Amino acid sequence: MFDKLALFTAWPILTGLLVGYIANRIMSGEGKGCCMNIIVGVAGSYMGTFIGTLFDVQLTESGYAKNFIFCVIGSIVVLWIWRKIFG
Repeated sequence: MFDKLALFTAWPILTGLLVGYIANRIMSGEGKGCCMNIIVGVAGSYMGTFIGTLFDVQLTESGYAKNFIFCVIGSIVVLWIWRKIFG
């Protein structure tokens, strides 16, 4: 049971770290640190899913690459909104 829990917890954090890092590099040219990258990546994953549903893109049971691209796009949107609000 604990191995499944660890796997369920580890993948979103690792993916969020990578997605957040890529989005920060695209938007500002530098990373913002592990914690900020994880927060941006996880929030961007939700935003990417929302964007996918707006454009009627099927993300469930599609390839990992398509989901990853939408997560990066969502993270870029999250960073853009963050800069507009707290800029």
